[in-house]
Amino acid sequence: MGNKFLTSVCCISMLQLPLAITNSASAEWESSANVGVFSEYRFRGAKQTEDAPAIQGGFDLSHPSGLYLGNWNSNVEFGNTSIEMDLYAGYGFNIGDISIDVGDLYYYYPDNSGQTPNINTNEIYAIASYGPFSAGYHYFTTEWFGVGDDSGSTYMQVNFEYPVSESVTISAHAGSSKIEGVNGFDYEDYSISLGFDMGDGYALGLDFIDNSGDGAVGPAFASGAVVSFSKSF
Repeated sequence: MGNKFLTSVCCISMLQLPLAITNSASAEWESSANVGVFSEYRFRGAKQTEDAPAIQGGFDLSHPSGLYLGNWNSNVEFGNTSIEMDLYAGYGFNIGDISIDVGDLYYYYPDNSGQTPNINTNEIYAIASYGPFSAGYHYFTTEWFGVGDDSGSTYMQVNFEYPVSESVTISAHAGSSKIEGVNGFDYEDYSISLGFDMGDGYALGLDFIDNSGDGAVGPAFASGAVVSFSKSF
């Protein structure tokens, strides 16, 4: 999700645990959880913690039908705003060898309530995966984190992931943000990542990140690297 689904530095790997929820179809849901420490928080290339470390984690519920819902959280540094809580729900299914994921993601900043601008934001998304490749389209139904004057901003991304060995995975990402209502604020973000599976749900990550385009100006868009240590349950 990323994160934040299929974004550069919010990748979440989870060990699913059974959680029985009885309904008329006696279907079984599964739960999973994750927590990690990151040298900084980057969202689609942009710094979110002003170079400070971030503690991130969340939980998910998934159903055999393909339905899922979850919550993901991180500390942030936006003036007086210090907490981000993401709430999402969606549906995953297959068309032949192609996996499709569609859903809704709401970015909620509890200590921003009542402030201007309102940075709480909602997006809908569709992500298709085929083998090691994936591509996603994200459409914002609200203003883009309080920037712009209307809905309609978009984010598009392509990703590649390749397991070098049983414990090492390399991945590459490219994304493009187009912000409605603000001239010259569009930008692109790129990353190359290494993931190390340490076993028992523990993992190390190393992400190299860069940005380009008219909107990629200022220290928030400087190139850099993020180191992470995470645990999935």
